[in-house]
Amino acid sequence: VAVPILYFSQLRFWGNNLSVVSIVKCSDYEQKRIDRAVKESLSLIGGLDRVVKAGQKVLLKVNMLNADPPEKAVTTHPALLRSVIRAVKEVKGEVIVGEAPGIAYKDIEKAWHVTGLKKAAKEEGAKVINFHKVERIDNSQNKQVPVLHLAGEVLESDIVISLPKLKTHNFTLFTGAIKNLYGCIPGFHKKELHRLVPRPEDFARLMIDIFAVIKPDLAIMDGIVGMEGDGPAAGPPRKIGVVLASQDLVALDAVASHIIGYAPFDIDITRVAAERGLGEGKLEKIEIKGAPLSEVKIEDYQLASSINVLLNKVPGFVLFAFRHLAPWVLKIKPVINKDRCTKCEECIGHCPTEAMKMGKDCPIIDTKRCIKCFCCQEFCLERAVGIKYNWLAKRFQI
Repeated sequence: VAVPILYFSQLRFWGNNLSVVSIVKCSDYEQKRIDRAVKESLSLIGGLDRVVKAGQKVLLKVNMLNADPPEKAVTTHPALLRSVIRAVKEVKGEVIVGEAPGIAYKDIEKAWHVTGLKKAAKEEGAKVINFHKVERIDNSQNKQVPVLHLAGEVLESDIVISLPKLKTHNFTLFTGAIKNLYGCIPGFHKKELHRLVPRPEDFARLMIDIFAVIKPDLAIMDGIVGMEGDGPAAGPPRKIGVVLASQDLVALDAVASHIIGYAPFDIDITRVAAERGLGEGKLEKIEIKGAPLSEVKIEDYQLASSINVLLNKVPGFVLFAFRHLAPWVLKIKPVINKDRCTKCEECIGHCPTEAMKMGKDCPIIDTKRCIKCFCCQEFCLERAVGIKYNWLAKRFQI
């Protein structure tokens, strides 16, 4: 399938209401309550019928990181998915629910089951797919990743709606509507990208390359119960009590990250997207409809480590030296909890630099090869991977 080459000079805003974000309070996942919240969030930004037309193929990109149940707050909640499917069907759209989690293919069906997402989709009459078609997209303006491998199923859809979970992230600090698009990369191509772009800012630029190609039409964020601390998988759930929606994913992420305590441009993905003109990242230029920010902002939200803010300020050649020649200078590393480890080897399989191998009691990490992407922590269902800092790294934590 021929895919047009996109250059950033040719890219423009898409859709309407690009700087409008709706915030609707929703206290829990009771289905009628969340149905009302989703419907109101869409009405406040102009209505779903302005985005979806009858007969269009609408892809709902859920956040299904791994096989965690809804109460862990790792994945998009199935109740929110139900609500969005119902809303799309009301305007006569053809609904497809899709994802490409970074887990082994044999485990994807388990993830669909444990998260409750497949059950919700099927009961609402939506089709469920695993992304497996790979389209090569020219990305030559990015010297580190000159070719993108994206899901053909996403590119072939008429409408793409991102359904993220509001969470912290130990590598990108925050994960929202744009970061959710990383799941549009099929199979284990994601693993290779972490190796190619180990610096957080470079990873953010890659994410915006992906964002610019997919051009989602809308995002509806599950912020009813989010995750704080060691996100995106190992942190504790935290009630936030909101559903957010916008056609401008940059603005949505800016607002959501502000709610939990970040300045929007602390998030590299938001800042880079705004710099490229792909959305609005400045709060003063975003129109909030619904609940005011002052009523939903959380002052004591436990944020992810800010060590990556420092890493972005370190020149690439110096960072290489830190990580490969003198790791003791600025040490932030994953550590294994032997008591929690079940020796499943998921962390080993997901390590992009093959820095892990199985020891007698648990995996052993080669710190010289480790690039601190924390994929090992992200995919550990037993929460057996923690983070350790040396004295200098601790000084740069929030």
